[in-house]
Amino acid sequence: MDNIWPYPGARWWKFDFHSHTPKSNDYGHGNTSMKSIAVEEWLQNAMQSALDCVVVTDHLLGGWIDLLKAKNFELQSAAQKPSWFRELIIFPGVEITVANSSSRIHLLAVFDPKCDGQKITSVLGACGITDGFGDDHLTSTTTGFVETVNKIKEANGIAIPAHVDGVKGLLEGIRTLTPELKKCLNAVFAAEFCNLHILDDADRTLKAEMSRLAKVAGSDAHQPGDIGKYFCWLKMGPPSIEGLHLALQDHEFCVKNQSESPNFLPDIFLSKLTIRAMRYCGRLYGQPLVIHLHPLFNAIIGGRGTGKSTLIESVRIVSRRDQDLQIEAPRIKGELDKFMMSSLNKGVMLNETEILLEVQRRGKKFQLRWRADGQDAVLEEQNTEGNWLAVETGNLRERFPVSLLSQKQINELASNPRGLLEVVDRSPEVDRAAWMTRWESVKSQFIQLRERRRSFQRQILNEAQLRSKLQDIENDLRQYEEKGHGKILNQYQKCSQQKNGMPGSDIFVTISANIRELATHVGLPDFPAYLFDADDESTDEIKSIHDQSAQSLVTIGQTLVQLAEKVDTLQLQHNQNICLSNWHVAMQSSMNAYEGLVKEYSKKQNPLSISFYGEWVAQRNQLQQQLNKLAAIRKEIVTIDKQLNDAQQVLLDMRIELTTKRQSFLDKVIGDNPYVRMELVQFGDVSTLEADYRFLLGLDAGKFISSVLDQQNKQGILFNLHQWEALNIPVSDLLSFVSTIKSETCKIAEGEVSGLHCAFDNRLAKMYETQPSVFDQLDVWWPEDLLRVKYSKDPHSGKFEDLEKGSAGQKAATILAFLLSHGSEPLVIDQPEDDLDNALIYDLIVKQIHENKNRRQLIIATHNPNIVVNGDAEMVHIMKFNSGQIQIDQQGSLEESTIREAICTIMEGGRKAFNQRYNRIFINV
Repeated sequence: MDNIWPYPGARWWKFDFHSHTPKSNDYGHGNTSMKSIAVEEWLQNAMQSALDCVVVTDHLLGGWIDLLKAKNFELQSAAQKPSWFRELIIFPGVEITVANSSSRIHLLAVFDPKCDGQKITSVLGACGITDGFGDDHLTSTTTGFVETVNKIKEANGIAIPAHVDGVKGLLEGIRTLTPELKKCLNAVFAAEFCNLHILDDADRTLKAEMSRLAKVAGSDAHQPGDIGKYFCWLKMGPPSIEGLHLALQDHEFCVKNQSESPNFLPDIFLSKLTIRAMRYCGRLYGQPLVIHLHPLFNAIIGGRGTGKSTLIESVRIVSRRDQDLQIEAPRIKGELDKFMMSSLNKGVMLNETEILLEVQRRGKKFQLRWRADGQDAVLEEQNTEGNWLAVETGNLRERFPVSLLSQKQINELASNPRGLLEVVDRSPEVDRAAWMTRWESVKSQFIQLRERRRSFQRQILNEAQLRSKLQDIENDLRQYEEKGHGKILNQYQKCSQQKNGMPGSDIFVTISANIRELATHVGLPDFPAYLFDADDESTDEIKSIHDQSAQSLVTIGQTLVQLAEKVDTLQLQHNQNICLSNWHVAMQSSMNAYEGLVKEYSKKQNPLSISFYGEWVAQRNQLQQQLNKLAAIRKEIVTIDKQLNDAQQVLLDMRIELTTKRQSFLDKVIGDNPYVRMELVQFGDVSTLEADYRFLLGLDAGKFISSVLDQQNKQGILFNLHQWEALNIPVSDLLSFVSTIKSETCKIAEGEVSGLHCAFDNRLAKMYETQPSVFDQLDVWWPEDLLRVKYSKDPHSGKFEDLEKGSAGQKAATILAFLLSHGSEPLVIDQPEDDLDNALIYDLIVKQIHENKNRRQLIIATHNPNIVVNGDAEMVHIMKFNSGQIQIDQQGSLEESTIREAICTIMEGGRKAFNQRYNRIFINV
């Protein structure tokens, strides 16, 4: 990553703590030509090594520091910069040779970038060095190691033992901790190492002492190409001696020895929040409140009533995360709704209130908008010119995920396991939204199959009646046949059936017409000559290919027309052959005999009776066709039943899959967390069992209590499942209990069994008759999983108890341990420390903050200094309330003295109060 970092607050800077210039006597290691390099060439090598900061540490002088700084400033100010130029910050320094006992030890002194070479000269003089500048062999300090370190500190510098484990290093040849060495190590808080593992075989006490020191790297470059050969990364705001001091003191989190840049951008983070024209915010001098956010850890601090929570809730509103509260924390949702009301109704919103939230998602910039009047685009994307263009919104909550938590919300989640389950379901590992899409598809298929089966079932209800009609007609036909005309009638009936069964000549007509229709579509469009250059040699070639294919298709079309004519001829031949066939002669004879019989009967007293025969024959044929269709429907019902069973099994498998995904996620994120344990009981959440059952069946609350659930009298169709824990029913049996509820309900509705009361039976029976689809919904319903949450009073004990038994602080700690243990989306928390003691704040929140910063953005509003300071906030936003408006007092990183002073004043009651409390604690100890 380039050293151009567009975000406010702290970042990682690439440091080389040890570099020389030609002013050092041993520069070039004997190659005298290197001592003549230009200042610009030296800077070019430093910049090309991709350093952000370099400490210039010549032996016993600072002769080139002013030259380097002047040339660096000249390059920075140039309108046309060299191609190799990059921003570089020069820290003045010096490598001092310290006379210590019988050895000569090299010690680096580092000073603020604002210092010049004169600072180096004055420090050397204070250490007794007045000549021999540039040559570490000629002279050394008259002060000892500890005194030299103190002289550097008095000059507002930082002392760092050079190549501490190498030649002329403080630990050269040493593997045990002596009293003298201990004094030297106690005087410093950082050291330059050549080999980070050199002390692996050292004495335990020496290892312990060295672990306290920040381990930094320097190239000890004595030629241009070696600058930046060895380096380390330090985190701070704008580089300064104060920032360097704090980073080295907090080296566990602010110093890294690695090759790759630790500067990290999450896939998604919030970059700017803008609030316009809210009742108490964004109206000062008509200007909006604008907060630029760091991609990692932002701490929002300020006294009570300074608007910290307003900022958090504004993020919730504009990101549309208020909808999450409906399940996770419904009481908090009510409070937020009041907050969002217009000022006329005691809310904070004006008609012109607008909240804008800039979000960076995988390298692209988006802007979410919320307006009280509902105007303007909800989502915009920034184009390459920097303009905002409206884009399709889609599902904002899925496209731009943000997790928001307030202290009240955390408390409510502790008493609402289903709300916690909603948090689990939103995780990418579970992704219940995608699961629901699949679920609804299979469920819809199941419902449609059920409705189709009922439709078929209604049709086969008439089967018995159709068979009775058929039997009557066959009896009538038999009577006619028994009167002596059976042979003629039978032959007529047989011929009629054969004639009706034979394919008609219209089939040939259709085939011929289809072939002719196909022939009309055979051909290529005209060659698009206007698209080709006539002078291009390839044009003739491609046109020739086109023309050949077009001509071939013309031939094919002509062939198709000929085929159609052959079909016409075949139709004529087919009809002629049938007319000349013996079958046609026999059929015609049968028809003539039947017609003669009709004429004979027409002269008798009952002239219509013989004509009934033909009608009955037709009716019999129709009834037989209907019965054949019903037989096919019966087969179809068998197929549908199998499909229904398969679909219902798929739904059950998917429901089990959801539980498995949830539990796997919990196992992954909780792991061996010392504060919390979570497990799922499939179908075990009975908190809404009765409400769900009544909703599915349309049963009003308070009715049919004894039939549905009567806890007092221990009865009702839901009783055993509802009381499964009290009745010690094994978890493995819960599925069968759910199945029993479904089957018993359906049996009562179908009248197969009786319930406890007739009114309930009648209600289900009527519903089964008029709304059978209700029972389809019941068949694809299963109770929710039960999330069991346990906490540990002592995180070192390994013992866990049900969360319901815990105190407010223990509950909050448990929920926070879970919420902070997973996720990569931005996490916004409002005052998480309110119910926690300081031990929990450090053990839980602070440690989790550092882990979370490796994968996501954090925005935490807090009153607790441990969270801000020990959590090592990259950006601190200090709020104030003045002139009736929420305002930003200051913004910056912890390395800035004004920010640290504000933290001490706001969070500790001022430096004096802090010192008094510290002294009291110290005296008591």
